[in-house]
Amino acid sequence: MDHSTKVTQRQVVTKSLVVSMMTAFSGVLVQTAEAEQSIPAYADTLRRAVVFENESGNKLSLADRMERWKVPGISVAVIDNCKIVDRHGFGITRKDGAKVQSDTLFQAASVTKPVAAFAALRLVDQGLLSLDSDVNVELQSWKVPASPFLEGHPITLRGILSHSAGLIPGGYGGYSHGELIPTLLQTLNGVEPARPKPVQVAYVPGSDWRYSGGGYLVAQLLMTEKTGQSFDKIVHDQVLVPTGMIESGFAEPSASAKADVAAGHVADGTMVRGGWHVYPELAAASLWSTAPDLASFGLAVMKAVREEPNALLSPALANQMATVQSGPRSLGFEVGGEGKARHFGHDGTNEGYNSSLILYPETCQGAAIMANSDNAKPLIAELLRSIADTYHWPDAMSSTVMKLDPQSPIAVARFQGTYSFTDISGVAPFKIISTGNGSFTFHRGDGHREPLYTSNEELVGPDSGIIIKAISPASGPAEIITYSRIGGRGAAKAKRVEPKR
Repeated sequence: MDHSTKVTQRQVVTKSLVVSMMTAFSGVLVQTAEAEQSIPAYADTLRRAVVFENESGNKLSLADRMERWKVPGISVAVIDNCKIVDRHGFGITRKDGAKVQSDTLFQAASVTKPVAAFAALRLVDQGLLSLDSDVNVELQSWKVPASPFLEGHPITLRGILSHSAGLIPGGYGGYSHGELIPTLLQTLNGVEPARPKPVQVAYVPGSDWRYSGGGYLVAQLLMTEKTGQSFDKIVHDQVLVPTGMIESGFAEPSASAKADVAAGHVADGTMVRGGWHVYPELAAASLWSTAPDLASFGLAVMKAVREEPNALLSPALANQMATVQSGPRSLGFEVGGEGKARHFGHDGTNEGYNSSLILYPETCQGAAIMANSDNAKPLIAELLRSIADTYHWPDAMSSTVMKLDPQSPIAVARFQGTYSFTDISGVAPFKIISTGNGSFTFHRGDGHREPLYTSNEELVGPDSGIIIKAISPASGPAEIITYSRIGGRGAAKAKRVEPKR
């Protein structure tokens, strides 16, 4: 990215061009300011991940939940009947900052990846890229490092877009303002000023899937070399303009634009130093966008998947964006559900930000949500449940109903303590502490806390769906526990550790 460029795409794309594109694009609805000011029904009917039997007051207000999760601001755009029917901003951009509007900019984080994948697939449609060629043959200025895993198993664009190319690392942490920003090649090689996380092969391509931001950087390099254009120009021309993403782009917002930008906030509620981190890893995490812009992108993808006229992608490639390629991953998205409940989407997490895009092509429904807090992931899930109820989505997103058991001295002795994950690196130890009034508190180690309750000899976090089980020994204080989330993919093990004295 050219960091001397301080203009956003809202300054590059003219309003008249976008309006004409959106008019041709079958039914994208631009809401009026009056409609945006009304309070939507979904703002008062949020549901937690877990509901206990015979519990009253299960419907929660967005304002209360934002306060509970220390989320300053959130922006929502809802798709129904192939139109954006609701767009709202809630809360504030930062302490003493402006109110969040529907056009407030947030970091899209990893929701950048499906946008990058869509651009890549449009280049495939145009004959400029191949899904199944060996990328090492195509690349010129950098090659994927040699590995025995590559013997007979070349890395392809298909594998990269579906996170099954064997490449690591998974993600990137960004850079604080004032730090030196690495080039793409420095990041790929893992040399200063980039963090020492070079892109390399960790397993046989195609044998499994493993989330890979590093792989998307390889796709970024391939796209720029094959077209002779910068990555931001490719995405601008192939995605942002034709889908009507009028506010979105890769340029860092200028100082004069900060009033329109939601600053990131960490788990304890304080603002990220400088407002946000800089992410030079463009294809993996760097898009600045708005909830309505992400919804407009989602509409364009669904139009192609539904094989509607004037779609931006051929039916064959669009179908592969909505169909599993490896594990739950398609070419750019995560896929779930069946029949009318079939859906695809992507979540994003950068320092201080969370975002989510979910799409139901059979009913042409969905939503885009952007928030400026590390704590926002469970809040986004609560909000999606409410939107699903309000708009009668084919996937009801039901809360799990569980039995609430009274806390016992045995449970306190079994679970209370400090634990460290055994199979997840770089994560601080967490604590489980009895409150003395029938519940526990989960201290994540970064300022985040939430209540835990006893249910069927497990600890349950009704807010985010945490399930903690004692594995060994069979009785007494647990030495090994597992940590999982309802709807997640498997459990992580943690061991009891003695606190430092």
